[in-house]
Amino acid sequence: MLLYPGRFLANTKNIYFFMKYLFILVLICTAFITKAQKYMLLDETISEPAVYTNNLSEMGKYRKYFPVEVKYLPQFLEVLQKIVNRLDEKSVTGNTKNFQVGCAQFSGRVFPLASGERIDYILTSDCEGIKVVMHLCDAKLTNANNAYFVKTWIKFIRSNIKRKVK
Repeated sequence: MLLYPGRFLANTKNIYFFMKYLFILVLICTAFITKAQKYMLLDETISEPAVYTNNLSEMGKYRKYFPVEVKYLPQFLEVLQKIVNRLDEKSVTGNTKNFQVGCAQFSGRVFPLASGERIDYILTSDCEGIKVVMHLCDAKLTNANNAYFVKTWIKFIRSNIKRKVK
């Protein structure tokens, strides 16, 4: 049967059988060859959906997007939650903690003001030689307002994570 494929494929049932398994084989091979997306580009203003990409060479068309490595998304979300917990404290005293998650760096400062101390966090990403800076928490706003924004950003990120990353 395999020595004479012409005679085997002469029957329409055999052609259907052959094409079906050839199609399945191509799909399986494609799944093994295809690589997962390396970066998730997060919209800083939370107005556009996140974009997945393999390289950051196209960052020019994504002006207000912040790149995060997909493999570090759980740790990135953990750090954001720690910042929210710190912002939700009744009295903020002492210094803030700086974090490094993949190519993203969180740099925080505490500003003593007459109405109480406020936290300021700058988020910097330096991936593939492309540096992006985002003001995550602004000391001009209250800690409660900053906590609200960071919580909203966490919800936005979680809603844009692909199923296989969870």
